[in-house]
Amino acid sequence: MWFGESEANVRDVFDKARAAAPCVLFFDELDSVARARGGHGDSGASDRVINQLLTEMDGMTVKKNVFIIGATNRPDVLDPAIMRPGRLDQLLYIPLPDKASRVAILRANFRKSPLAADIDIDQIAAATHGFSGADLSGICQRACKMAIRESINKEIQLE
Repeated sequence: MWFGESEANVRDVFDKARAAAPCVLFFDELDSVARARGGHGDSGASDRVINQLLTEMDGMTVKKNVFIIGATNRPDVLDPAIMRPGRLDQLLYIPLPDKASRVAILRANFRKSPLAADIDIDQIAAATHGFSGADLSGICQRACKMAIRESINKEIQLE
């Protein structure tokens, strides 16, 4: 990576968003690019990226044709400047899914998978209190892989 390349990438993302306006510019894991400045031990590269990000956000037109959203599990580590009015100034807390939501997430993940008759999605949902949607998706993926392995092993044993 060359000096200034990360900042150029930030500029490029915002240029593309302005060209595609109206649009939504979504930063997932915002804390990875907008951590509080100073003390990173990376020769200031992170600080330059956040400075460029702030500059680009400030440079959005008055029409606000680009809607910027950031998602993070760690709002406490974000640079305070990113949260000031006119930037990402509203924090919306999205809680972990309740039981009904976990049931819906599990059903959505298993919709294309044949389930054994003894699989009780309600019981799985009850046992996964405190799990995120990503956690539940991971469980479903692992369960499907395990079922495939078991099926293959049974086929091999039958031969």
